[in-house]
Order: sequence, then structure tokens, then C-alpha cells
Amino acid sequence: MLCTLAFAEGVSQGESKDDFQRYSVVPILGYTEETEFQVGVMSLFFLRPDQADGLVPEIGLTAYGSTRGQLQLALEPYYYLFHDQVSIWGLLKYQDWIAGYYGRGNDPDFDRYTNFTRKKFQLGTRIESRIGLPPQFKYGIEVHVENSDIEFEEGDITDLPDSHSGWRNGAGYLLGLDTRDNINWTRHGYLAQWQQMFYNDHFGDYTFDVEMLDLRGYSTLTPTTTVALGFLWQRADGDVPFDMLAGPDGICRFRGVESLYFGDKQAVIVQAEVRQFIWWRLGSHVFFEGGKSGRYFSELVRNDWHRSVGAGALLGLNLKQNLFARADFSWVDFDHLGLSFYVRQAF
Repeated sequence: MLCTLAFAEGVSQGESKDDFQRYSVVPILGYTEETEFQVGVMSLFFLRPDQADGLVPEIGLTAYGSTRGQLQLALEPYYYLFHDQVSIWGLLKYQDWIAGYYGRGNDPDFDRYTNFTRKKFQLGTRIESRIGLPPQFKYGIEVHVENSDIEFEEGDITDLPDSHSGWRNGAGYLLGLDTRDNINWTRHGYLAQWQQMFYNDHFGDYTFDVEMLDLRGYSTLTPTTTVALGFLWQRADGDVPFDMLAGPDGICRFRGVESLYFGDKQAVIVQAEVRQFIWWRLGSHVFFEGGKSGRYFSELVRNDWHRSVGAGALLGLNLKQNLFARADFSWVDFDHLGLSFYVRQAF
């Protein structure tokens, strides 16, 4: 596997006095078994906050393709209002992708799968607020609009699910207790968040719901070293599309596998990571992740754990905001290697 990352930043003319960074650009060249060679670019544009020490709004643009014929385009803005008491996240994404379906459940065979192609258009927004509450509490709403066109190819798996092509539209809420000092590279604090999303065939084509309990804790060992711990429980119920079942996303939760490598109606993922800033804009981390899925809670408890150990490289995109891009290598189930890229930490 090959991975190279390059970096550029800009300071707008006339603003060098306070050195306000306007953009960062990260070209990507990589190789994985899922994508073969992939080439793309991740760019971030930073806007001035509404107060001197406030959070910096940003707009992210991502575009990459692969020699396997995969393409993904994404626009992802973050805004902060009312002295950072309200945050707004948005996503506009188009994906033309080839992925592997390993069957449903906790015991996939890595060498036995059926490919499927997915053309997906996704629009989403999440609004979080602390207005009217003590500063460590938050609440919010999220809206998800998606249209997917999925087709299975011939392969090793013959017991294929319904593709659930069409509209998956839903809305939900979240409640959280959040004391993190920074959302990009958290040095200390914790997050406890509960979220529910409801999808209904009156607004789309399918009726189902998704729940998630997200627990995270952070502690500083040295001025440049941080320990992060995470626990995620997911549940999906109803007429759930196979690609929206509970399980890993392969990028942030259980890195280096294809999305839903193991997936079912319930899943749990645990994570531990040590992050180290090294020098200039460079950092690294080592991590351990475990996960499993099941049809219901008692089966989830009985099922065996999938395990992964790995290490990654960090590249600073905006040091004032503690914003880093990462490239992670992982050894999944001590059997095969995985690779993932992302802007921001995994959790």
C-alpha cells in the first residue's frame, strides 16, 4: 500500500498581521484493495469567526476517484453562530462507488463477497445548540435526505438482500453532555451523546429508525500526548437498507474495512488511541479497536469480537484550530491490512 500526503496553506493579503489562515489543501495518492489506486484532493477554506477567540467556520471540499471506476464528491460546511452557542454542519455528497457485500452478521469471510455498485446523492444538516442550558449540555436536530441506486453483481454471496434503492429520508434529534476543549484534537474532557433518527415511507420509500449512544473520554499525558477512549452502541430497526445497518463505517469507527464489513441490527465498537504531536505540522498515533454485531442484544453479547491494531500519520492543516488530516494503517483481525484517509481525528 502506498500513501503520500502533501500540504499547502494560505494567508490572505492584508491579513498577515494576525496571520489568519484562509485555506489548506491536501492532495492524496493511495492504494487499497477496495479502491486500487486512488487520486484526489481535500481542501478546507476558513472564514473569520464572529468574535476574536471564537470557533472558525470552515467549508470542506473533497473530490477523489480510483482506477476501479469509483468517484466521490463532497461539500461539507461548518458554521458557528451566537457566540458559538449554535453550530451548523452540512453535507452535500455524490458517490458512484463499487463495494463488497460480505453477508449480514458478525462472521464474514474476508475472501468471500459479492460486489455491488451504488450511485448515491446525499444531503444532510445537523444543528446543535446550547442556548438556554448550562454550557456543558447541548441538544440538536438532524435531517437526512438520500437517494441511492444499488445493483448487485454476480459473486460468492448468493443470499442477497433487497437493494433498497430509492429515497431514504429521515429526521431526528440528539441530546448530549459535552465538555471537550476542542472538537478537532481533544486534549481533555468527555462526550456522552444519545441520538435517534426516524425514517418514514411518507417522506421516502422506507420506514425504519436508528439509535446511537456515543461515549468518549480524553486525557492529556504530556503537553504533546493525548489518550482517547471511545464506546459506540448502534441499533437499527424496521425496513432497514442493508448499507444502513449497525456496524463500522471503515473510516472513523473500526478503520480500514469496507463499510459494514460486519453489520446487523445492533453493533458495538470500542476504541483506544494515543496521539502524539511530533514537530512542525507532523504527528502520529497508535490505536486499538474492537467491534461486533448481532440481531438482538443477547446475541450481540455472545458474539466474538473483531479486533484491529494500527498506526497513523497526522498532518497539520490548521494548527490554531488543532485540525489535522490523517492516514491510518490497520491490521484487521490479525489477518489483513486496511488503509483509510480522513480530515479530523477518528473520534
